[in-house]
Amino acid sequence: MCKDQELYDFLAENHKGKDNAVHSRVLEKHFGICPRTVRTYINKLRKSGLPICSDDSGYWIATNPREVNKTVKRLGDFAGEVNNARTGLAYATIQMRSVTRIREENIQITVKVV
Repeated sequence: MCKDQELYDFLAENHKGKDNAVHSRVLEKHFGICPRTVRTYINKLRKSGLPICSDDSGYWIATNPREVNKTVKRLGDFAGEVNNARTGLAYATIQMRSVTRIREENIQITVKVV
């Protein structure tokens, strides 16, 4: 069995509903994986349509649509912030190119001394 499926089965057996959320650190220790791998597995399972919810308290299997909708909103807000950061970085590269072009141009200044 794949580790991601094992993680899902563990959540389904032990962590249904927000009140039974499990923190990522517990999953990391239980499965011997790093934080990034936990997120990768969770994202893979979510993409396949499994109702894995999360918030600051941890991960759990949804027991009702409200839990799923709250997680969807939270992920949407996070995606918006990531998109804003991406836009800011793109703007920074435009600014950097402008400054670089000015520095690379051969600028000649004539000073008249009186």
